[in-house]
Amino acid sequence: MSHEKIPCYEKKRGNTMGDMIRCFQINGKFWYMLGIHPKPKNTFHFIYSTAFVIVFIIIYDFLFSINFFFMPNQLDLFIEELILYFTTVGVVSKVLTFVFMREKITQLLSILKSDLFQPENEEEHHILYKANKFNVTYWRIVAVVSFTSNLTHVTSPLLLHLIFGAPLSPPVCSYSFLPENTTHTFIYPIYFYQSIGIHFHMLNNVNIDTFILGLMILVMAQLDILAVKLKNVTNMPSAINHDRSQCTDADRNLILKLNSSLERYNEVAKFCELIEEVFSVSLFVQFSIASAVICVCLFRFTLPSTWQYYIFLGTYIFIMIIQILVPSWFGTRIMEKSCFLSQAIYSSDWTPKPRAYKRNMRIFVERASRPLSITGLKMFPMSLSTFTSIMNTAYSFFTLLRNME
Repeated sequence: MSHEKIPCYEKKRGNTMGDMIRCFQINGKFWYMLGIHPKPKNTFHFIYSTAFVIVFIIIYDFLFSINFFFMPNQLDLFIEELILYFTTVGVVSKVLTFVFMREKITQLLSILKSDLFQPENEEEHHILYKANKFNVTYWRIVAVVSFTSNLTHVTSPLLLHLIFGAPLSPPVCSYSFLPENTTHTFIYPIYFYQSIGIHFHMLNNVNIDTFILGLMILVMAQLDILAVKLKNVTNMPSAINHDRSQCTDADRNLILKLNSSLERYNEVAKFCELIEEVFSVSLFVQFSIASAVICVCLFRFTLPSTWQYYIFLGTYIFIMIIQILVPSWFGTRIMEKSCFLSQAIYSSDWTPKPRAYKRNMRIFVERASRPLSITGLKMFPMSLSTFTSIMNTAYSFFTLLRNME
C-alpha cells in the first residue's frame, strides 16, 4: 500500500510527528485571544481572560436575554432575534465548559502527548498524519463558512446605512429595554458592540466545535492503529511447541504483545470517557439548540424578508446542520471502528497459539463487543440515528408552527 508522502516541513517542526496535538495549535491561539485557554500564560492573561468572558459573553448574553421581555408583539422580529439567541446560549455552554473544566481539558491534551498514544512505525505515523491533516482542513472550511455567514449578516445593515442612508439597526437584537431616543443616540456603540460580540461568539463556536471533532478524529486514528496492531499481533517468530498447555518464551512475548494492545484499547476507552465527561453537557445543549434553530429558521423562511436575510438564513441553517451532522457521523464511525477490532484480532493467525493467548483474546473480544461511544448528558450517543431523530423532531415542530400560524 502506497502512503501519501509527508512534507519535509512537517518533519522539521519543533513537535515530532507523533505529537497528536499539533493540529490544535490554531485552536490554542484563538483560545488565548478569546480568554478560554485552559492554561493562562500568566496572572495578567488570567485577568484578561476573566474580563473578556465577562464583557463579551456574560454581559452580552444577559442584555440579549432581558431584551425579550421588552420586545413588541411582532412575530418576524421575535423569530429573527430568537434564532441568534439560541446560538448564543449554545456558545455560553461551551465557554463555561472551558472555564470550569480547565484541568480536565489540560488532561485531555496531556494524554494525547503521552507515550502510549504515540506511533511506533511508519504506517502508524501515516494514520496520525492524515488525522491531523483532516482536522486542520476541516477547521479552515468551518472558519471560512462561519466567517462568510457572520460577515454577511453584520455588514448588511452598515452598508445599507452608509450607501443608501437607511437607518442603522443593531445586527443582533434591538435592546428594546432602552428608550428609543437613547438607542438612536448610541446606535454606533451598540452596533459595534453587538458586531464584535457576535464575531467572538462565532470564533468560540468554530474553535470549540472543531476541537471536539478533532478529539473524535484522533480517537478514530487510535482505533485504526489498534486494528493494525491486532491484525499483525501474531506476525512474530514462534518456536514449535507440541505441548500447547505450556508456553514458550516466544509465546510469552506474544501474550505480552497482545496485552500491550489491550492496554492501549483500555486507554482509548478511558480517553472517550473523559471526552464525554468534559463535553457531555455542551454537546447536549448544542444538539438540543440545533434542533430548535433549524425549526425556527425553516419557519422564518415562510415569512417575508429581504434577499440578504434569506442568504443569511440559508448559510446559518447549513452551519447548524453541519454542527450536528459531522459529530454524529464520526460518532458512528467510532462505534463501528471499535466493533471492528474483534474482526481484526480474528483475522490474525490465532488458531495455533497457546491457551493463555486465546483466553486473553476471548476477554478482549467480549470487551470490544460493547462499542465505544460519546454521549450527550448520558441521554443519546453521537450517531447518525440521533441526527435523524433531531431532523425529524425539527421538521415536526416546524409543521406544528405552520399549522398554528
